[in-house]
Amino acid sequence: MHAVMITSQPQLIYWQPATLEVMRAVTDWRAGGIPACYTIDAGPNVHVITTGENSSVVSEKLLQIPGVIEVLIGQPGKEARLTT
Repeated sequence: MHAVMITSQPQLIYWQPATLEVMRAVTDWRAGGIPACYTIDAGPNVHVITTGENSSVVSEKLLQIPGVIEVLIGQPGKEARLTT
C-alpha cells in the first residue's frame, strides 16, 4: 500500500522522520543480535515484533528515538478455538 501511495500522482506519504528512524534502528538492532523486526500499518505507526524476554530492551531503545511518542507492549492472544 505504501509503495502505491508513494508512486501515485500526487504522492501521499504517511511516514514521518521517526517512522524511518525506527525502521533503520530495528534493522541495526537485528544485525547486532537483538531478535526484532518491524511492520507498518496504514499510517506512520511502526509495529516492532520481538521476543518476550527482549521486549523491555526494545521498548527502552524505541523511547530513545526522537519522535517516538509511545510504546505499547502487546502479548500473544490465546489459541484459536471453536465455541458452540
